[in-house]
Amino acid sequence: MIISTNPVDPDPLLDAAVLAQSHWRRTEVERRTDLLLSIAEQLRRSRPELAAVISAEMGKPLTEAEAEIEKCALTCEYYATNAAGFLAPEQVTAESRIEYEPLGVVLAVMPWNFPFWQFFRFAAPALAAGNGAILKPANNVPRCALAIESVLRDAGTPDGLVGVALVGTDQVSGLIADDRIAAVTFTGSTEVGRIIAAQAGQALKKQVLELGGSDPFVVLADADLDAAATTAVRARFLNAGQSCVNAKRLIVEEAVADEFVARFCAAVDDLVVGDPRDRRTTMGPLARESLRDTLHDQVRRSVDAGAVLLRGGAKIDPGCYYRPTVLDQVRPGMAAFDEETFGPVAAIVRARDADDAIRLANRTDFGLGASLWTAPERAGGLVRRLDAGAVFVNAMVASDPRLPFGGIKNSGYGRELGAHGMREFMNTKTVWSAQPAPRLVIRPDEVEVFDRGSGVRTVPYAGAWNCDANRITTGTTTFAPGTRIPMHSHNVEESVLVFSGQATAVIDGERVDLEAGDATWVPAGVPHQFINRGAGEMTIYWVYGGRAVTRTMTATGVTVAHLSAADRGAVATPSA
Repeated sequence: MIISTNPVDPDPLLDAAVLAQSHWRRTEVERRTDLLLSIAEQLRRSRPELAAVISAEMGKPLTEAEAEIEKCALTCEYYATNAAGFLAPEQVTAESRIEYEPLGVVLAVMPWNFPFWQFFRFAAPALAAGNGAILKPANNVPRCALAIESVLRDAGTPDGLVGVALVGTDQVSGLIADDRIAAVTFTGSTEVGRIIAAQAGQALKKQVLELGGSDPFVVLADADLDAAATTAVRARFLNAGQSCVNAKRLIVEEAVADEFVARFCAAVDDLVVGDPRDRRTTMGPLARESLRDTLHDQVRRSVDAGAVLLRGGAKIDPGCYYRPTVLDQVRPGMAAFDEETFGPVAAIVRARDADDAIRLANRTDFGLGASLWTAPERAGGLVRRLDAGAVFVNAMVASDPRLPFGGIKNSGYGRELGAHGMREFMNTKTVWSAQPAPRLVIRPDEVEVFDRGSGVRTVPYAGAWNCDANRITTGTTTFAPGTRIPMHSHNVEESVLVFSGQATAVIDGERVDLEAGDATWVPAGVPHQFINRGAGEMTIYWVYGGRAVTRTMTATGVTVAHLSAADRGAVATPSA
């Protein structure tokens, strides 16, 4: 691994990355995913030391820093499990298919507020896809960047494939223009994002921009106020409020506003501001003095314009601490409503009714995330009216490796995470061939039977093992009397037909008795199991909506590839 600390000449870094990526793109997907598993293992092994570096450089409490490292490890594992499916060719017609190929070396201009997470949520899918990377970290977290380099080196990353460029911001434009850089990803302010976009556009290079946010946290009159208030505190004050996806504007229906505000303020009073190295601390300092000054000015201007200061509103010295602040009666035209407040300041906005709340939520130049608190049966129609890249119903907005993450309007464009994020830095190639895709005839006596243990056996039919063109996975599983498969979930949807016998399906806690000919559909991620409740054998025919299927055991949280060596044997158990 090469590190450039030369503020003048990053050429050796770029040369090494291009050479390494030219080999890496031809490496088997299994080799790439093995690297991700090694990186995850190394992150966990070094978690205490890495968390300490984060806390020391940007002030995040140790507990939050440790959670950041764990999330990086989980994301590496997610792509290790799912990359093969995401990268598989997609057959469109008998003669045509879509293939996905890496773009090359991607420049990652990353921020300081989540110095590990912001990089690894890009790097895990990028490396799995066959890309290389150059990390240009924020200038105030160089030790975090060097620690990332050490993790990658110790995990066995090929020399040069990922480089760390400790260069000044004035050199970023040169890196973007360099022909050895194929694309750019940037996380940071909208102002800098515009500059990055212009420079990348001038060079006609693909870019993903994850920029600022002024996320609404909408609480309607039929919401669970205890849950909403408790979650709102975490959603606003996580990382001392220094996140683009923090809930910054708490928009509450007037009928329940007083009650919500009382509960919210009571929870704010429980926050412990202090040394981030002390595990009792729940909120640390801001990263820089200039951030605190800007925030305090926004609070002052909002109060001068008529906002009511309920909590905080003051600096704490020494250091860059700021008291957790609550502003009530915030309206459009005030700084706390119109501007992104990057720190521990909650702006409570009162709405006349649900329609007014949605209008206020959308009255912003940003569109990253939104949290909506209301009765579940009412949420669907309101979700579609919110202008945001993500809407979380009765939950706080958070990035998840399984889901695309990004915004609209001044919050940027492009997506990170999920299959969509992986494909941002890939060439989507259309392939047409006069040779049509093969047809398969599969007979049970010609395929391997998988013994699942305790009298349960599986016969796989169509899948990644016998065809490159299929987009589903099918087979049958036969249960001896009195057997079941433990509660589990899959990464793709599943449809099950009871071919013979009598079954009990338990899907997300609901038990349903099934007879031969009955069928079920189970969404991805939903826990379920099938039980033979009859006196004879029971056979089900299953279809998964994907090629790379995983099974996550509910009791243990362990995820394995479907019908892999880890998935064979001891999966089935006798019925209780």
